[in-house]
Amino acid sequence: PKVKRDFALLLDNTVSFDSLKIAAFQTEKQLLKDVSLFDVYTGSKLPEGKKSYALSFTLQDERKTLTDKQIDKIMGKLQQRFEKDFGASLR
Repeated sequence: PKVKRDFALLLDNTVSFDSLKIAAFQTEKQLLKDVSLFDVYTGSKLPEGKKSYALSFTLQDERKTLTDKQIDKIMGKLQQRFEKDFGASLR
């Protein structure tokens, strides 16, 4: 079955969704099936020059059910990539 996980990321205004999506698929080529943007927030509650993206990730292994440990490892790799490449932080 497919598994969905979400991240809410605090990012610079200059970071595009497309660049995050490309980086996600470069980080996890096999099990990541889809990345979608379901919310964008900019406003007074965020630091100047920042925005919040809420991203949804769909993971699936065609041969077997994914374990929580596998899913957590993939999400950790994605988080590290976003922090390193884009200066993102989880909200």
